[in-house]
Amino acid sequence: MSRDLRRVLIGILGGLGVLAVQYCHAAATAEAFPSKPVKIVVPFPISGPTDIRGTTRVTKTYKLIAENAPPAISDSMARMVALAIGAGSPHAAALERQPGGLTTRGALSVARAPADGHTLLLASNATMVINPSFFHGIEYVPARDFVLVAPLATMPFVLMVHSSHPADDARGLAAWLKVRPGEVNFGSSGEGSTGHLAGEFFRRMTSTAIVHVPFNGGLAGLNGLATGQVSLMFAALPLALPYLTSEQFRSLGIAGARRLESLPELPTLAETGLPGFEIEGWYGVFVPAGTPAVAVAWLRGQVSGFFASMAIRSHLRGLGLEPAAMTLEQFATRIHTEADKWAPLLRASRLPLKSGES
Repeated sequence: MSRDLRRVLIGILGGLGVLAVQYCHAAATAEAFPSKPVKIVVPFPISGPTDIRGTTRVTKTYKLIAENAPPAISDSMARMVALAIGAGSPHAAALERQPGGLTTRGALSVARAPADGHTLLLASNATMVINPSFFHGIEYVPARDFVLVAPLATMPFVLMVHSSHPADDARGLAAWLKVRPGEVNFGSSGEGSTGHLAGEFFRRMTSTAIVHVPFNGGLAGLNGLATGQVSLMFAALPLALPYLTSEQFRSLGIAGARRLESLPELPTLAETGLPGFEIEGWYGVFVPAGTPAVAVAWLRGQVSGFFASMAIRSHLRGLGLEPAAMTLEQFATRIHTEADKWAPLLRASRLPLKSGES
């Protein structure tokens, strides 16, 4: 056997040996995962009907809103993810709340966690799309530091005004605002929220001068709308759902691309005078970049399978959410597309991230 041929054969055998070791390691990892409880970091603050900071008047309407308030959506989503993972593991999945920095504290802790698949992040579009462009000082880069495990659901937003408002649709509202520059306030659940972004998009699209008033949560925002502190608000559907036919409020349209299957009678804003107005929230599960593919695949199978069931899809719609309809690849592309789309608008009004802010 020639020396060159011997060298080639040794190279092939060496390569096969490396592949065999890698395969055995992957198989062992697949068999062992999860080897301990999976931790799901929930970066959202505890919220509830008693949280009324940001309001100046507590009314009977507010008390009614508080009584009808759904459980925090982030809590509901996290518990469902825990159930999905626990169903296929000998170890219970644990929730760990890490609020602060408008979800950025918890996100950063997961980005820096061991990339072994045992630490997950429940994130929203605020965490992955809005915050990195809106606030200075964000220390994580979504595309670099995280891997998408599974999309969970999208959260529609509704443009609401007080029932005494003269406008019946988005076109009429824009016309009413144009002759009142700087005189009208719009509310949101806080700086950097999806509702805030929607209001800024509305302001820019309609060329109107409206003033943002951030409240501490959606409940306080709705109370501000009820008491006249603000004239309009983009409210998350889970919160707005009980009031779509209320005597206190009028809903002008869904801020999404299409009508909702659960509310076919409610038009989109595009249908009522704002073509191209599309914005909604979403939730997904992420792991740190570098997490082994076998661990990601196991988690993805558990979570995606759970959320694909008809019972869970029906439950999500009952909460005012829409089951994620995109494939994993489509949703990953959506995240990057939204980041690029909203970055100029967000950076134009960037804020410093205050320490301890939640």
